[in-house]
Amino acid sequence: MKTLWISLLVLLVFILTGCGAAQADPFPADSPDLPSPSPSKQPISTLIPAQPPQQGDATQMNPVLPTPSVPGIEGLIETAKKDLAQRLSIPASDIVLLDAKEVVWSDSSLGCPQPNMMYTQVLTPGYLIKLKYDIREYEYHAGLGGALTYCKKPLPPSEGVPNNT
Repeated sequence: MKTLWISLLVLLVFILTGCGAAQADPFPADSPDLPSPSPSKQPISTLIPAQPPQQGDATQMNPVLPTPSVPGIEGLIETAKKDLAQRLSIPASDIVLLDAKEVVWSDSSLGCPQPNMMYTQVLTPGYLIKLKYDIREYEYHAGLGGALTYCKKPLPPSEGVPNNT
């Protein structure tokens, strides 16, 4: 009988601790996914095909923001901004570019490993794009093939610089 009361008390504690006030932050650190603006949107882990920049592409970059050091990365930056703006339901112009660079990832997960997945353990060249809205920072990772993905729990790239040989 005493065990039953202890079990009920433990169950009550779990129930009460799970019922807290709603968070104002739309992206709490422990949330499983970013909220989608509508149910028809693809899940976060879906790769976003990057639009490669076209010859004569007049992508406007804010001169006070960091200029990407890699030619051709502008298309990935714009795709990342558009995706984040859609996920947050805000104008893309409200998103600030913090950093965009070519990196080497420690494996084929591109620094975004998913649970219960296995990845090729080989250094993988790609890109890291850091964006900011309000006080939150967001990372998008890509491989050289241009497939871009939002990284909820990003891992840092490998040390060193990419070898372009």
